[in-house]
Amino acid sequence: MLAVLKDGGMVEVATIGREGMVGVSAVLDGNPVSSTSMVQGETAICYRMKADAFRREMDRRGVFYDLLTHYAQALIGFIVQSTACNAVHSVEQRLARWLLMARDRMESNEFPLTQEFAAMMLGASRPSVTIVAGTLQKAGLIRYQRGQVTILDGDGLEATSCECYRTATDLLRAVTTRRTS
Repeated sequence: MLAVLKDGGMVEVATIGREGMVGVSAVLDGNPVSSTSMVQGETAICYRMKADAFRREMDRRGVFYDLLTHYAQALIGFIVQSTACNAVHSVEQRLARWLLMARDRMESNEFPLTQEFAAMMLGASRPSVTIVAGTLQKAGLIRYQRGQVTILDGDGLEATSCECYRTATDLLRAVTTRRTS
């Protein structure tokens, strides 16, 4: 999920995977927000639901409603954490966090990633991402070549990341492991 700026620039505000949904504003009041979504990785399955069917199911206030309102709450917490992360943590910490989040969402240690895309997601310059990716590669944490990144040492990458990776992961895990009545 990306915030779109007036000049056309975009900055990531949340990473959404199989545990979540895009269009979460429909859970709240249905009014659109000024954001867009971009698919980074391939998936074999993706579900969509017509807005009127979604609204009817939400109005029933059953398990579907409970799950999605808990997810919306976790997503807001994720966005808050991401905002704080972008404000106070280094590009190295933020790239490490982003790589770990992408790995978790794609369920793979290897995925496509250009430096230009990473720079856009982090709200950083491409030269900064180039330097930081090189540092992570020299440390043996990742292998990066021709638009492909492979995480070689997830624990080391997590140690390089800030606390925001664990906080965001815990928020999303609480939704997926929550038992509704």
